[in-house]
Amino acid sequence: MKQCLTNQSLDFLWELALHNERSWFLPRKEEFERVLHRPFKELAGEVLAMMEARHPGLDFSLHVSRIYRDARRLYGRGPYQDSLWFSLQKRGGESRGPMLWFELGKEGTSHGVGFWDRTARQAEAFRQKLDKDPKAFEKLLAALPDPEKGRVWGDEYKRPKGDLGPALNPWYNRKQASWGYENYFGPSLFDPGLSGLLADSFTALLPLYRFFREAYEEALRLEQPPMQQMDRFP
Repeated sequence: MKQCLTNQSLDFLWELALHNERSWFLPRKEEFERVLHRPFKELAGEVLAMMEARHPGLDFSLHVSRIYRDARRLYGRGPYQDSLWFSLQKRGGESRGPMLWFELGKEGTSHGVGFWDRTARQAEAFRQKLDKDPKAFEKLLAALPDPEKGRVWGDEYKRPKGDLGPALNPWYNRKQASWGYENYFGPSLFDPGLSGLLADSFTALLPLYRFFREAYEEALRLEQPPMQQMDRFP
């Protein structure tokens, strides 16, 4: 039987945030698996299967986060995350590059398309792609679903890199750039059809994903040492 996310899933994350210690979590590990972890992994797997069926050429791989924080980076925090997330990225990318993501936290969800860990070269490649055809990117943004519900995320530069107008500046002048929605699905979050709704939303975001991907791959090409680039040819 399909396991769905429920109000208990959010309740568990709230309780975990309040009691973020092993002595609280370990006796409740089976509850964690039942109300949160298994339903979340099942959702992620269903979304991947739908996206693979619809868009086989994109060659997605799935990464699902762990509830455990990296012990080397606790910085005084508890040992557990207070959210779970999964991402779809190009296979072989080693969890780098543009992605589609969905996150479930104690206050609800976020999902979208983005690229958080891009290098300075990768950010520059993105800006150069905007410079070449800003009208094309404006057209792409105009086609984003429910623009009034979404927003641009990412750290901004202290000194702007340029002025392409009010529509493009939020993208042009960020170290990282993502587009996402918060609590987009409302009561449907707990429906068996959530995976289909999420796959629909990801599909609508694919033009932006492809734009990110093209800029990323151009940056990778430029970042390769000259000898590596030559080795690709007979």
